[in-house]
Amino acid sequence: MVETKTRTRDAEATKTRILAAAKAEFARLGLGGARVDEIADKAGANKRMIYHYFGNKEDLFTAVLEDAYLDIRTAEQELQLDDLAPDEGMVT
Repeated sequence: MVETKTRTRDAEATKTRILAAAKAEFARLGLGGARVDEIADKAGANKRMIYHYFGNKEDLFTAVLEDAYLDIRTAEQELQLDDLAPDEGMVT
């Protein structure tokens, strides 16, 4: 009997890898210079998966920006500036 390996796909992990690769590619080359095939290659995915999850390059760029904004907001909320005087909060 021949055993076959079945590979389970983790959609969230794939999306995370795509977003990370896209973030690096867009940061390096911008929206106009970034190439979807390069993003797919770096993410270990294929172009079809990028289009399936994100629609098009512009929507992927928007998702990268939204993800970056979420990271910024999360970091801001962790600062706990409420107990500081305004001048102390500005130097933190």
